[in-house]
Amino acid sequence: MKRQHGRSARGTAELSVVVVAASLVAGVLFGNGVTRTAVDIADGLTWFTDDPTGQVIEVNPATGRPEAQLDVGDEGDDLDLAQYDGRLIVTNRTTGELSSFDLTSLLTSGARQVAPGVATDVLHLDGDVFLVDRERGTVASIDPVTTDPIGEMWSSPEGIADAAIDGAGRVWAIDPEGLLTELRWSTSSLTFVVEDTRQIDHSGARSALVGHDRGVTVFGADEGIVVQVGTDDDVVADAVGLGGELAVPTSAPSDLVPASSPDTGRVAIVGDGGVRIVDVATIGCAEPGRPEVFEGLVYVPCTGAGRVVRLTADGQRAGNDIEVTEDAGDPDLVLDDGSLLINVPGATHGAVVHADGSVTTIERYVSSLKQSGGTGQAVAPPIPVRPVNPVADPVGPAPGPGPSHPVPDPDPEPTPDPTTDPDPEPTGQPPYDPDQPQPLEPPTHVIAAELPSGRVEVTWHHGGDPADEFTVQEEGGPVLYTVSGVERQTSVPAQAGTHRYTVTAVRDGEPTETSAPSNPVSTSGLPGAVTGILGQVAGNPDDTTATISVRWSAAEGNGSPIAGYTVTMTDANGTQTNEVGPTTSTAFTSVCATTYCNPSPVTVSITATNAKGRGPAAKATLAYDGPEVPTLPAADRQLVTGASHTWQGLSWYGQGTTRLTLSPPESWREFPGTCTWTHEGNQTAQDPVEFRCDATNVSVPIATGMTRKQDNGVRHHSIVFTASNGTESVTSERFEWTTEQAPSCVRCS
Repeated sequence: MKRQHGRSARGTAELSVVVVAASLVAGVLFGNGVTRTAVDIADGLTWFTDDPTGQVIEVNPATGRPEAQLDVGDEGDDLDLAQYDGRLIVTNRTTGELSSFDLTSLLTSGARQVAPGVATDVLHLDGDVFLVDRERGTVASIDPVTTDPIGEMWSSPEGIADAAIDGAGRVWAIDPEGLLTELRWSTSSLTFVVEDTRQIDHSGARSALVGHDRGVTVFGADEGIVVQVGTDDDVVADAVGLGGELAVPTSAPSDLVPASSPDTGRVAIVGDGGVRIVDVATIGCAEPGRPEVFEGLVYVPCTGAGRVVRLTADGQRAGNDIEVTEDAGDPDLVLDDGSLLINVPGATHGAVVHADGSVTTIERYVSSLKQSGGTGQAVAPPIPVRPVNPVADPVGPAPGPGPSHPVPDPDPEPTPDPTTDPDPEPTGQPPYDPDQPQPLEPPTHVIAAELPSGRVEVTWHHGGDPADEFTVQEEGGPVLYTVSGVERQTSVPAQAGTHRYTVTAVRDGEPTETSAPSNPVSTSGLPGAVTGILGQVAGNPDDTTATISVRWSAAEGNGSPIAGYTVTMTDANGTQTNEVGPTTSTAFTSVCATTYCNPSPVTVSITATNAKGRGPAAKATLAYDGPEVPTLPAADRQLVTGASHTWQGLSWYGQGTTRLTLSPPESWREFPGTCTWTHEGNQTAQDPVEFRCDATNVSVPIATGMTRKQDNGVRHHSIVFTASNGTESVTSERFEWTTEQAPSCVRCS
C-alpha cells in the first residue's frame, strides 16, 4: 500500500512535547484539506513528485536508486500523484491538466482538463477511480485509462468541503453546511447510491475527512470538533486549539488518526475515544505538515525545519527526529509496501523508514538519468491505432459470425507464391500513415444527467486525433455551449421537461462530426410564482387582536413537487413569517393597543419551494374588512330626566338606592359601543359601571355612612355617562342630586 500527498500543510520539530488531553465535548476543528494523492501498488517501486523540475521520479526503495523520471509539467508546477497497480495519475494543479500513465510502458493513455488549484482530488480503490471537484460540488467515476467520465456523476447542492474513500469503497463527502453523505458506486447502474446522510453539527467549509478500513473521521471546521462515523467505535470529541487550514492523511487506522494545524503549531491525535492535542511548536515544529501513521507511530514533517518528528499515540516523543539536511523543499511522506518514504522535492536524496524504525538514505534524483525509451524526454502520448479500410485492404475480414473471427474455407485453393509487382495498380486509397493527421471522429458515449441546480451535466468520450473544440446542443437544436478540445464534460441550462443532447467535434478545415443523441433526461426547475393571492384583515370589538387570513393559487412545480411555501406578513405592528407545507392558505394574528384592531397597511409575500430551491416571490396588499369602529354619540348631552331615592332601613345608616330615569338622545340609544356611568358622592370611590346605551333607567347604590346630630345629613351626588368605541370616548352632561339622612343619636359628643 502506498500513499502520498494526503493534504498539503506546513511544519517543524525539536525539544519536548506539550500534550493537552482534550475533553469529550462537542466543538469543531479549524481547517480544510488542500491536496490529496494516494498510491496503492505492491510492485517495489515508488513515484515521487519533484515540483522544482516539473518531473515525477520512480525510485526503488530496495536499491536506494531512481529508476526513471518523466517530464509532466513545467519547472515549479504543483504536482500530485495517485498510483495503483499498473497506473499513475498525475494532477498538475498549476495548469489543471490530469494525465493517466500506463506504468508498463510509461505512455500517457488519457488526459483531461480539471479546475486548476486545490479543488480537485483523485480517489481510488481496487480499480475504481473517482474524481472529486469541490469547486463544482461533484463526484464522478472516471475511466482510469482514458480519464473519461463513466455513468452519472453525483452532485452536492451546497458544494463539497472535502471527500474521502474508505476501505469498503464508500465515498464520503461533507458539504460546507456540515451534511455528511455516504456514497456507493453501483457498477450495474453506473450511478452513485446514497447510503446514508447525517448532519455533523458545528462543522463547515473547512472540514477535512480521513478514510479508514470502514468509515471516516471528520475534523470539523471553526469550533474544534472531531467526529468518527461508520467505524466500530465512533468518536465525538472536542479538539479546541487547532485553527486555520488542516493537513490530514488520505487514510489512517480508526484508532490512531492524526491531523496537523500549521497555523497553530499543533497536532491532534484521535484514539481511545478522545483527542489529544500536541503542541509541537514548543519542540521547534512551528508549522507541522501532513502527518502519516506508520507502525503505530505518528510521523509529522516540519516545514522549514528540515526534519520529521515521531510521536506516540499519547503524543510523546518516540525516538530521535529524522533530519533532512539538504537545503531543498519540505519533506513529504509516502507509505509504500511496509516502509515510510520521505520525499524532499528538489533534493538529490530522500530517506526510508523501515518497520523497525531504522532510517536509510535513498538517492531520489540523478540529472543524467535517461527516461523511458532512453530519450531523456517526456514520453509522448501513443498514436491511436486506426482500423484498416476494408475497401483498400484486400485481406480484410471475411463475412462470418464476427468481424474478428472469419469462417475458414474448408477447401481452400492453393496460395500462389508471392510476387512483387514492379508497377502496382493504384487502389484509390492511400496507405495508413501514423505520422499524418487522421480524420476527425464523432464523440461517443454521450451521457446527460440532471444536477441539483437544475442544469444538465453532459459528458462524452472522444477517440482518435484531438478536436479543436466541442459544441453541445439539444438534439436538433442550436449550440448551447462550446468548450475546448481537451474537455469531456460541461453543464448546460435546461427548462423543465425531457431533453436529449448531442456533442459535435470541430476541427478547423474539416467537416464536423456529431455524436448519437444522449440518453433522455427529465429535468425540473425552480418553482414558479403563486397567483391569485386573496386575504382578509378582521378586527375584533371584544379584544385587541386582528386576524389576517391569506389564501392563494398553487405555484407551478416545474417538474418537481411543491414542498411548501414561505409566507411573510408585514403590518403596522411588525413582520411575521409562516413556513407551511404544500397547502394554499395560512393565518396570522396581529395585536393592537385597542379593540377593533386595524393593523393596516398589510402586505404579504409568498414564495414556493421544491427540491430545486425557492422560486420568485409574489406580493399583495390586503385591505381591512372590519368591523369598523363605531361613531361616537353626541357629547355633553343630558341623559337624566328624573331621580327618586329610597333608604334601606333607617336613613342614618346611609344605605340606599337612587333610581335615575334616562331619556338618552338617539345617537346614544343606537350606539353599538360600550356605555358606562361613574357616580361621585359615596364614602368611597366607585369603579365605572357598564350599562346598555339605550337603557331608560339606572339604579345607583348609595353608601354615605352614618350621621351625627350636628350634621344636617345632606349629601351631594353626581353622575357622568361615558360612551367608548374602543379607540375614543365621549361623556354626557353631569347630573347632580342630593340625599338627606336623619341624625343617628340625640346626644352626640
